[in-house]
Amino acid sequence: MFPTLYSEMGERLIPTVIDHLEVCKTLEEAVEIINFFEKRGEISREYASFLRNNVSLLNSLIGKRKRGEYESRGLL
Repeated sequence: MFPTLYSEMGERLIPTVIDHLEVCKTLEEAVEIINFFEKRGEISREYASFLRNNVSLLNSLIGKRKRGEYESRGLL
C-alpha cells in the first residue's frame, strides 16, 4: 500500500515499548504503558507478563530518558 514508506522514513525508527518505559516516572506508569502496548497487540502477552513481573528491570529503565529525547536518538 505504501511502497516507498521505508525510504521516506530514512534512518528514523519507531519507538518501542522499552523507549516508552525509559520515559516513565513511576512503576505504576510503566505497568500502564505495558498494558497499553499489550492491548494494541504491539507486544505479546508473554513479553508483557515478563516485563510486569521483572520489577528490577523496570526500575532500571524508569527515568532513564526525558521526554523529547526521541529525536536525538533518531526515533520518530
